Amino acid sequence: MRLAARIARHTPVIARLLLLAGFVALIAALVQWRVVDREVAVDGDNADSPGYFLTGVDLQEFGADGELRIGLQSFSANQDPISSVVRLADVAVDYHAPSGQTWHLTSNEARVPQGGRTVEFEGEVLLAGRPGSEPEVAELHTPRLTLDTLGEVANTRSPVELAFGNHRLRAVGMHADLKTGSLRLESDVNGQFTQ
Repeated sequence: MRLAARIARHTPVIARLLLLAGFVALIAALVQWRVVDREVAVDGDNADSPGYFLTGVDLQEFGADGELRIGLQSFSANQDPISSVVRLADVAVDYHAPSGQTWHLTSNEARVPQGGRTVEFEGEVLLAGRPGSEPEVAELHTPRLTLDTLGEVANTRSPVELAFGNHRLRAVGMHADLKTGSLRLESDVNGQFTQ
């Protein structure tokens, strides 16, 4: 009877320790994925390397000044053990520019190639933020978008629709500098401006 009471009393502590151990393992895996620049195995040496599958992913990257730079949430993350490519599902990213601007990006899925410098978003991609000193939030819709996390730029060659206020612009291709808040539409630009 006493043993059962002791176990019941320590169960919340054990659950917290297991949760903490899981977070430490997740952080260690993600630091290795983000920091270590691994080479692609040509002869299939990675076939025995374990991949991973995570649910409820919530990552934060801080700048040298200690301020939050990038926050990423995903329903799941799955690493291919052979190619080391990480696939994310139901993704949301918040980028905090040094100028104080915040960009919010969502997509159905994302792909992070080996090395982690770029993130390739696909499926109902939405990038929202205030470009430059504009008072209204701009929303960019596209089927695909690539984010360079080191260069802090977003690009696509796909069709895009940019909406700000009552105005709509459509184009093919886009380049956004997230640090400066500038956005450039590439070609076939047409739009509708209403008052």
